Amino acid sequence: MIKDEDFFRMEGVPITKEEIRAISIGKLQLKPKDIVVDIGCGSGGMTVEIAKRCKFIYAIDNRKDAITTTKKNLELFNIKNYELIMGNGEDIISNLEFNKVFIGGTKNIEKILDILVSKNIESMVINTIVIENTTKVLNYLSNVDKYSVEVINVVISYGKKINAGHMMISKNPIYIITCRFNKNIK
Repeated sequence: MIKDEDFFRMEGVPITKEEIRAISIGKLQLKPKDIVVDIGCGSGGMTVEIAKRCKFIYAIDNRKDAITTTKKNLELFNIKNYELIMGNGEDIISNLEFNKVFIGGTKNIEKILDILVSKNIESMVINTIVIENTTKVLNYLSNVDKYSVEVINVVISYGKKINAGHMMISKNPIYIITCRFNKNIK
């Protein structure tokens, strides 16, 4: 995994933290032939890590500063197998061919899930920080039989030296929802 501090950063543009990237990459179970979409690419942390492990990645965000930041990071790490697309995920993904998706941030999650489920996407990993978004995703997926769903909650804490020793300072908890297409159910 690339260290967080090695990425180009822009004020106000989020990045998926290194440890969360590692878990999310593991959950995607990437193969060299995979074509992946990163919806809500932010700073491009996941885009870069995924691109290093797959055939091609589409990175989508509706914010110009996110697209600019992701582009700088793709160039910084000499990534060539990508297409950056500015716009709303639900307006773009219907026209793309891909087999896996990472969702790191998005509005209109139900519309996006409608499209992904209709396309029988092989594997989806969805990271949420807002509890209401986690609930929306899980409620939606509870009505979709053709996917097996796993949800984990991850809290990463970093050690900080203080006078009395070391204390752990935790970051925001992240929900990682993994959905795998069950080929036996149509």
